[in-house]
Amino acid sequence: MLRLLSPLFRRIPCLLAAAGLLAACSPTLNWRDVDVGPQTRVQFPCRPEHAERSLVLAGAPMRAGMWVCDAGGLSWSVTVLDVSDPARLTTVLREARLGLATRLQGSEGSSQPVRIAGMTPSDENRRVVIVGPPGAGQPTRAEAVFAARGLQVFQLVVMTQRGAAPKWAESADEFLRSVRWPG
Repeated sequence: MLRLLSPLFRRIPCLLAAAGLLAACSPTLNWRDVDVGPQTRVQFPCRPEHAERSLVLAGAPMRAGMWVCDAGGLSWSVTVLDVSDPARLTTVLREARLGLATRLQGSEGSSQPVRIAGMTPSDENRRVVIVGPPGAGQPTRAEAVFAARGLQVFQLVVMTQRGAAPKWAESADEFLRSVRWPG
């Protein structure tokens, strides 16, 4: 029996080296389509966890579904808010944006209109950069898109963490532009 195992033991260093090379070749960002709502898909660079909860925005309770994952030193998330009253849609978009800045204890560094095929028109559909106070020597930075479709508000956020890749902006842009709705 020992003779049969002997060739295997001699190969262990080679097998470990091969496993190490395969691990080194695995991508930090492993992009995949994720369904985040009826007829809504977003490209995530990692496998997100999903949670739901109720919250109050624009003076009304609503359901919030959230998908979150961490990869490449960044946090990636999509939150979908179900708005019951069309008259509150603009207010929910604005409060969601301001709420993110408040949670990050930061302020909007830039804000510009965003256009996504199939979205519900609103002046509050925005792409923003939020910069928070320094944490561990670096400020928190988030790039986010807030957009409405029907009676849902979508919040896509990419947030830096300590040790984030220096060239994260291209991947963040890919994520923030990846939401797809049927036209």
